[in-house]
Amino acid sequence: MLHSENDIQAIREFITRLAPHCTLADFDEQMLLPTVKVTVRIFTDAHKMVGFAYVDDYYNLWFETDANYPCLRELERQIIAWGSACIDKRNQETGEANTLDCSCRTEDARRIHLLERHGFVQQPTRTRRYLHPLDLPIITYPLPDGFSIRCVQGDDEVQSLVSLHQAAFGTDNMTVAQRLAMMHTPHYLSAMDLVVVAPNGKLAAFCVCGFDDLDKKVGYTDPIGVHPHYQGLGLAKAVISAGLLMLQNAGAIRVELGTSSDNVAMQKLAEKSGFVCTSEKLWFSKHIT
Repeated sequence: MLHSENDIQAIREFITRLAPHCTLADFDEQMLLPTVKVTVRIFTDAHKMVGFAYVDDYYNLWFETDANYPCLRELERQIIAWGSACIDKRNQETGEANTLDCSCRTEDARRIHLLERHGFVQQPTRTRRYLHPLDLPIITYPLPDGFSIRCVQGDDEVQSLVSLHQAAFGTDNMTVAQRLAMMHTPHYLSAMDLVVVAPNGKLAAFCVCGFDDLDKKVGYTDPIGVHPHYQGLGLAKAVISAGLLMLQNAGAIRVELGTSSDNVAMQKLAEKSGFVCTSEKLWFSKHIT
């Protein structure tokens, strides 16, 4: 487990060395969540980091390794054993029977074989990645009369943002702690965290925008959602087009977003907004006994 900020910085440097092959996203955000931070483990050999792993709040195992490490197979066995132990502990505490889940790129034959060798079973759901080059025209959509777009007004608004997210997706997955973690990472840009306000002053939709890289050339426009009371009015198309224009004006050359293969509405929104699907991730689950 992590013992200091130096450990987190060491992982950041390890991730940087792995680029562009690193599969992680939102590492800094995850490290602001105590429930995730306690699951982080660094693996070393002769005082040198050769890998690390953690389990997020949704039972997903995330890990990276030094591909040139001579004992890579044994390291990966230890990582999966660590992830399994974390889920077993949670299941005992909650009385549930959650699986340990893990994803990988569709073309990563080695990791697919690794997961299958350790008892993971491929699931039908995939994560799809979409791309919008900003040298192409941005399709803009107007808001209905009386609606407006503004940026989030800070931590005082977080409970309303969480309620909006939960209503939009029909789940309780987003929590106050998770939303605050998103807003407290070094790369968070409050001016690009957009909400749509209804004529009655209620929050009707949201789209979190920002940059995925230090050079601010690759933007993102997700998560995005609309409250059920305001669906069908074109709010999602309007707020995502506003986000695209904002990122273009800030110097982005392309924008990306991700969504589940189960989320047909989001896929249609992406395509209508000028995005094209460029890659997929597979998901695997392992039963913990």
